Amino acid sequence: MQSDNKILYFAYGSNLNHEQMKRRCPDSKFISRAVLKNYKLVYDGYGPHRHGAVANMVPQVGEAVWGGLFELSQKDLDNLDRFEGYPSVYDRKEILVENDENDIIEKVFTYYKKPEAIGNPSQEYQDIIVKGAEECGLPQDYIDKILKVL
Repeated sequence: MQSDNKILYFAYGSNLNHEQMKRRCPDSKFISRAVLKNYKLVYDGYGPHRHGAVANMVPQVGEAVWGGLFELSQKDLDNLDRFEGYPSVYDRKEILVENDENDIIEKVFTYYKKPEAIGNPSQEYQDIIVKGAEECGLPQDYIDKILKVL
């Protein structure tokens, strides 16, 4: 999870949004877009603060989750833990992602939760994610086909 005392974090939901990340994690620095292979993004469960289903990733061979790679401080990580409800709502795990140069980046962490019933996000929540995806330079077809469900 650490590189030179900095923590690498893979965002794939509302934390893609640069404004939200700066509010939650003032020391955060966007590095690049990245992809996590053999996972699929879903909107599932119900987030009372988001008024609808929330972003999650589930294992799925042949699929991919695009996201943003951020560098965080320990204070940022502590803040994110609170915002993500770690460990009661979302859990954390270490993953490997790839950047656009096909470099494997190790010791990156992300949040995930136990899969629940698939649902629809609120329009407001989806808009936050889509804006962040555009800020992170995620592929347009991924934004249109996977992130936009409403």
